[in-house]
Amino acid sequence: MSELARLYHEATGFGSGRPPRPSVPGFIPSDPANRPVPFKRYSGAPVLGLPTDLPPGGAPAVAALSGRVPPAGNGVDLEFLARLLFLSAGVTRWAEVQEQAVWFRTAPSAGNRHPVEVYVAAGAVAGLETGLYHFAPDVFGLEELSTGDHRPALADAAAAPEVAADPLVLVLTGVPWRTAWKYGERGWRHVYWDAGTMLANLLTVTEAYGMRAQVLLGFVDSALSRRLGIDGIAEFPIAVVTIGGPGEPTPTGEQPAPHLAASPPAPAPLELPLITEVQRAGQLATTGQVTAWRAAAPAGTRGADTVEPPANAPDETIDSLILRRGSTRRMRPDLVPPELLEWGMAVAGRPLPADALPSGATLLSHRLTVHAVRGLEAGLYDRTGGRSEPYRTASEASVRRLSRYLCRDQALGGDAAFTDYVFTDLDRVLDAYGDRGYRVAQLEAGVAAGRLQLAAFALGYGGTGLTFTDDDVAAAFGGRGACMLAVSVGIPAYQARPGGPPGRPTRLDRVVTSRRA
Repeated sequence: MSELARLYHEATGFGSGRPPRPSVPGFIPSDPANRPVPFKRYSGAPVLGLPTDLPPGGAPAVAALSGRVPPAGNGVDLEFLARLLFLSAGVTRWAEVQEQAVWFRTAPSAGNRHPVEVYVAAGAVAGLETGLYHFAPDVFGLEELSTGDHRPALADAAAAPEVAADPLVLVLTGVPWRTAWKYGERGWRHVYWDAGTMLANLLTVTEAYGMRAQVLLGFVDSALSRRLGIDGIAEFPIAVVTIGGPGEPTPTGEQPAPHLAASPPAPAPLELPLITEVQRAGQLATTGQVTAWRAAAPAGTRGADTVEPPANAPDETIDSLILRRGSTRRMRPDLVPPELLEWGMAVAGRPLPADALPSGATLLSHRLTVHAVRGLEAGLYDRTGGRSEPYRTASEASVRRLSRYLCRDQALGGDAAFTDYVFTDLDRVLDAYGDRGYRVAQLEAGVAAGRLQLAAFALGYGGTGLTFTDDDVAAAFGGRGACMLAVSVGIPAYQARPGGPPGRPTRLDRVVTSRRA
């Protein structure tokens, strides 16, 4: 079993009896003088404005979340790329808080930190020249980093020749200081969680429009970093995502990696050694290592690729749903119908189309605290074989108190109708994958959390991700595995204003915050 990922997990967990983490010289959590800048930009890079007139289309969100939209065989064009980028990483709302502009985006992010950047390697994208681009959400445009076809280089880095023929390739990267600024070393977990919630949006949008995506988590880290012009420390690669295809590669020859100057992530960003060490510990150095790493993937638990949507479900489009969605910061402790839990958890449990997972498999398991779901006694539950099986029943009041405590005294944990705790067998994952397996489990947990929240909003309810006390959550469910993430689902206590379209984010007069129990 890998020891460094285990050490990191234990060192960054919340719980009783843990010694304080070693301090990093000069690190002041949430230091306003060293606040991360919200958007990365490249000085001198040509900016291509993306289409902003994106009328809603595609299949209903409920059908897409259920995996019930057949492939359409459409090609990829600039309008679809603009829609995909906006609904995955775009800006929809903003507010002025203490005389500073605060931006809110389409995918959930812990503390509104948004540590994930998106790069575009365009091949056969109608309306867009072949090249390597960086998505700039603040201006809703593509910054051109290098012309020519960069897909062959990405295919080499990922040890996946088919990438060179896919019309569109996206690369997600993480900027750890954006989350470490607030959460310290635990912020590395948030980078992968947030990449997962962004992928939940991206995968649902591609399905709603009859497209398919494949997520590659195995790649030569240094080669992919060089191709993007990043250092692998202050910004590191997370995932390669292919869209559409297969097509034909464009014979343009080898293209140089970009060397444009980028804006710094903060006035004086700090490198937290534990984050650097655990990221490096999971790196793959050769394509042979990538191939062997994929082959070592454990079987995992089987999940259903498609699920049955609720009867009389709304036919709202995914575009409209994502604009309406926003992390629910306060909930009413009222009763909800069973389909919210059963369909929502089925959606969350759909397999991730990733190279690191055998087809149809998941590394995750789900355990619930159920407070107010019609037809279920209050208590703790296991999700087994697509069903919610009682682990321990108790009074509603006591389960709500326990949930609040497990979610670090955040009222949402207990006010929700139920809270999902996403688990993995960390020993098994690390034995099979090595240190890199920790990335896979955290990212897959983020995808499950993002899908569950989308499902809740699709049925007219709300949801939000929450931090938790690692030791106590595991103990509450008998010490079986390690908790990766927690998500509360229930009835919003207020009506959120929908976000605005590309380039016209909605201004919020006030920002709703969660409260302590």
